Amino acid sequence: MAFCFAGDVSVSTRESVVIMGLFSKIREATGGDDPDLLANGQLGRAVVQNVTIKGMSVQHGALPPEQVCEFDLLVYLDDTPPFAAQAKKRIPVYTISQFVPGQTVVAVRVDRHDHAHVALDLSVDPPEVRMAAGSAQGSAAALLESGTPCEAVIVEYQHLGLKNPKGLDMYAFKLTILAEGAAPYQIMVGNPVPAEAIPLLYPGSKVPAKFDPNGPKESVAIDWTAAMGPVGSGA
Repeated sequence: MAFCFAGDVSVSTRESVVIMGLFSKIREATGGDDPDLLANGQLGRAVVQNVTIKGMSVQHGALPPEQVCEFDLLVYLDDTPPFAAQAKKRIPVYTISQFVPGQTVVAVRVDRHDHAHVALDLSVDPPEVRMAAGSAQGSAAALLESGTPCEAVIVEYQHLGLKNPKGLDMYAFKLTILAEGAAPYQIMVGNPVPAEAIPLLYPGSKVPAKFDPNGPKESVAIDWTAAMGPVGSGA
């Protein structure tokens, strides 16, 4: 099989693949979008971990100047453990400061056969993603069953746009942990929250929890059942 170009020059299939690969590398280097990946890739959610500016900014006519940026991402797909990936994209220079490492969440398209092939899709909102079983640090159920009681004071909280395997919304918490015989300490941790416990989410809220004294400091699970006891009893 052969492809014909202007001037009746015949190019073999193998040579055409090389040419297409070259075009793909040029597009990647210049931050151009892969139309096939954007059209057919699996929609996912990613947290921007870092943004690195590549090369010089470019301006076309009266359009705002654009800059090729390399994004370090933590990607979440349904029922898949989170994984790190990189993606290059050409974006307006004035938007670079809007991508805050560790905070900004974006939609991505992921090659279903190669998770290293990821593209940012800024045309849609990040989807809500169902976490894979066992992908969270530690097991909340195991901690609540056999952990040591403590108290947790909610300092900050944020919905993560994720659900645990049981369908509960996942939240990121900044907690102050008060445990007997230990100095208070603060942690950042993700915990599932049942819908009926949402009224308990506010800065300064003190809730019962369990922790693993022999594990990492982040091995903490809020005991929402115990926390909602006084509310349910009308106390």
